[in-house]
Amino acid sequence: MRKIAIVGLHTALTPGFNAAMSLNEALGFEAHGCEVTLYLPQTTGRDPRNWLRRAGYRSFDDLPRFGGRFDVKPLAGLADLKPADVLIWQTYNARDLPLLSELRRPSMLRTKNVPRAFTGERARDSARVNAYLKDFDLVALSLRADQQIVRANFPDQKRRLRYVPRGFIADWLDGNGRGKVPTIGLDQAKSADTARGRGHIARLGQQLRGQWPDLRFLSVREEVDTLGSEGVPTLPLRDYYDRFLNRLWLYMPIDFEHSEHVKGLARTPDGHRMFLGLYENEIVEAQMAGALVLARRGDIPRELLMLPAVSQVESYDDEAALLEAATAHLENFAARSRLSQERARARHNHLEMARAWLAALDLVARDGAQA
Repeated sequence: MRKIAIVGLHTALTPGFNAAMSLNEALGFEAHGCEVTLYLPQTTGRDPRNWLRRAGYRSFDDLPRFGGRFDVKPLAGLADLKPADVLIWQTYNARDLPLLSELRRPSMLRTKNVPRAFTGERARDSARVNAYLKDFDLVALSLRADQQIVRANFPDQKRRLRYVPRGFIADWLDGNGRGKVPTIGLDQAKSADTARGRGHIARLGQQLRGQWPDLRFLSVREEVDTLGSEGVPTLPLRDYYDRFLNRLWLYMPIDFEHSEHVKGLARTPDGHRMFLGLYENEIVEAQMAGALVLARRGDIPRELLMLPAVSQVESYDDEAALLEAATAHLENFAARSRLSQERARARHNHLEMARAWLAALDLVARDGAQA
């Protein structure tokens, strides 16, 4: 039985992306017979015991496991880490990085799942490959496109840089809250200019209400006055799914050029736009719940769109094209939703993620044994 240590977060204490992925990994690896411990990093300004008290729990043993058996423990250093075959570094908080350098053991493989990583420009990508492999024995690439770049430009590292699709709990993404009135969801633009980040959605909403006067909007974290949206707060994962993604007909990402994502704006060698460091779990989760997606070409990796031919526009400034695409989604919702959901569930469930990750770890372990 493999022993897996995940350094991440718990959704009942600190909801958000890292907690969601920590849970997907914990339950996925357990389903494949692994013994899993979720470690909550205790670093400067971050004390899991304070999170526990604020959330109303007496001990880490009282935290929900959502059908799993995994342990949950605080982690301040190597002494707190039980013997493990694999350590998954799931936290993305910069304050936790000093802990990473300490968590090394000769027999323990260190691994991490990363968002969009490479552009295809060899010099730029080479620096990132070297940085990844300095810290990790295996880097799980969340995109096939990145794996293709590795095979073409860094073939000697293809066993340590392998495609592992991100996976989510399909049973929780069932669209059970979706009503008969079309509902569109949007996230918050994490920048000083949130209005510009979601301006294309506000303009589209005004146009769509001509045909669907009861059209509803759900927005993450805050209400949007120009849309009359219902704000959905940050919640533990399953509650968040039910309050937000399971109610949607259509999910629209913000304009990443007016958010913190713009720091990753780059060009491929053939001149196409892309955003390094971007994955956007909600794109996949929404489709698993049966919602459709509409985005600008180049913003979302094409492979994450289950219906790419009808889910992209060239420019958010082309209001006619955006309206036409959104209208087609809503008018053909039942058939498109069913196909999109089937594809998303087949490609991105948490059990398949764990299976692919374990297979990649086996390769690295065998290489190490033969070295």
